[in-house]
Amino acid sequence: MSALYKIGYIDEDIRQVKLYKRKLREYGFEVIGYKFYKNMPLDNLMEQVYQSGIDLLMIDYKLNETNIIPFNGDVVETTIYENKPLFPHIIFTNKVDQAEPHVDDWKIIFDKEEIFTEGENDILRVKKFVTMLERSIQQYRNYVSKKKEELGKLLEKGINEGLNAAEKNEALVLQNELSNLDKTKIHEVPMQLVSVEKIENLSKTRKEAEEFLKALIEEE
Repeated sequence: MSALYKIGYIDEDIRQVKLYKRKLREYGFEVIGYKFYKNMPLDNLMEQVYQSGIDLLMIDYKLNETNIIPFNGDVVETTIYENKPLFPHIIFTNKVDQAEPHVDDWKIIFDKEEIFTEGENDILRVKKFVTMLERSIQQYRNYVSKKKEELGKLLEKGINEGLNAAEKNEALVLQNELSNLDKTKIHEVPMQLVSVEKIENLSKTRKEAEEFLKALIEEE
């Protein structure tokens, strides 16, 4: 069965990554880990995460337990929230009591031992967890798709008919919303295209706008 979703799992213990890779594979998830080395700075870890093309990020809380790196999962979570504020991510750990004082949103903390404890209700707990992961990913995808579709329609209208003042403002607002989704890379919407001047002259930049619209639709 091919994976439906790709999940990044930040845990310095490769055995844990392999364990949950096996456990989640049957539910349509490809779980990947990241490379750690002694005293690795946070930026190096986050660069791996940002380049891994994942749909959701799971973060172990107690990352400094083996003294490989000097920070814990709450620092990673804060960085993700600052740079990709709506991107699906959770604290997935067996150190829930240690994580809670340091994580603002307790709703994102999940006890992996409780979810995967062997027992009569184990399958139900796992399925509930899996459903939560799937819905989080789809909710994010749907949000991005909806915003891109709305902006695409406005730009297309601007090319063919022109936009009124309210529509021009709406296009700029949508552009800002999309660009703020990910502050680690080039804007989802090129700033040089969706600007007051460009909106005023969409009919004069038809080729550029059409190329952008095509890229907007194709980009995941």
